[in-house]
Amino acid sequence: MTYLETVKSGHLVLPGTLLIHFKDIFTSSDDFLVWQFCYLQNTSQLSEMAPSSIADALGKTVTDINRSISRLTASGLLAMKTIELDGEIEVIFDASLALEKLEEILSPKSIPSQASSQNDLKTLVADFERELGRLLSPFELEDLQKTIREDQADPDLIRAALKEAVFNGKTNWNYINAILRNWRREGITTLRQVEERRRQREEANPQTIHVSDDFLSAMDLWSD
Repeated sequence: MTYLETVKSGHLVLPGTLLIHFKDIFTSSDDFLVWQFCYLQNTSQLSEMAPSSIADALGKTVTDINRSISRLTASGLLAMKTIELDGEIEVIFDASLALEKLEEILSPKSIPSQASSQNDLKTLVADFERELGRLLSPFELEDLQKTIREDQADPDLIRAALKEAVFNGKTNWNYINAILRNWRREGITTLRQVEERRRQREEANPQTIHVSDDFLSAMDLWSD
């Protein structure tokens, strides 16, 4: 049973994980305290929880409480509902939205499987050794693995850098890594961006043969 389902079933519970993930949900401790009063109203027999009552309990002004309520509502953590009770209209605050956000934070995120990552690396190593015409050194293998796993570089982007290096006759890992750094510095993170950049360059100079910018930049960093 989720936290939200527990609340809806009539049980008063304030999950400890709400405190652990406090900064991921609430913008301030004051807003969290105000939310708790609304939560108390939802999970008890209390009638309408007026901002003035919350202000008195917390030693704040009504203006302070209204501002917190506005922030909570704007953040999607609180919703105002009006109900008619004995011919009178009352405002009820629905505090369950914060628990829905907590559930989203706690839900497992899909991550690439280790087997998939290993296959990407194995295929990439084979591509490198075929293009370079030699086996990669232990240092190159470690650096390539770090580029994929820690830097989260797209394997297709790494292949594009490899092709750029081979085209320019600079078949060493330092030069390839320099190309990748140049691309990251320019905000290029996908193969599509590389192709679009090359297309724009060719359109700007359709009849001019020149050395690529990546070649020049890499030469500055890794000259032989």
